[in-house]
Amino acid sequence: MKKLFKVLALAMVVVLGAATASAERVEMPVSKMPSQVQTFLNDYYPGVSVQNSWAKMMRPTTEPMWYRVNLSNGTKLWFDLTGNWYQVNAKKSTTPITIDLLPNDARKTITDQYPGATVKSVKFQKDQYKIKLSDGQKLTFDKTYGLQVKKDKKK
Repeated sequence: MKKLFKVLALAMVVVLGAATASAERVEMPVSKMPSQVQTFLNDYYPGVSVQNSWAKMMRPTTEPMWYRVNLSNGTKLWFDLTGNWYQVNAKKSTTPITIDLLPNDARKTITDQYPGATVKSVKFQKDQYKIKLSDGQKLTFDKTYGLQVKKDKKK
């Protein structure tokens, strides 16, 4: 019986601990975010106002996991804990993503091989840039920024 009681008590502690350690979205003005976020917005989106912004916080700590900023033109941006961008989505934006976000080799490939196409989303993940273009093409550039994978749009 003692053993059963100990097991039940331990299970309750685990369940209660898991319930208190959860992620929560907390509104946060850009001015309270790392300076890299503010610099990024000033450099790449001057004059575009912020519609809303928040941090995803891990509770019970107050340490942010990541930051998100939605701009008035429909662009959505994600930043890591230190303020480095890792995803920009302009699929519903009135303004395409500037190609200046990408490394030189990736910019050159897109400009040369996909003239007229604009960048609709970029995700930087594990030394890769995953890019979706306005013409439906999906491109992945590896850590040397050479075109690694090219997928045709779904028909």
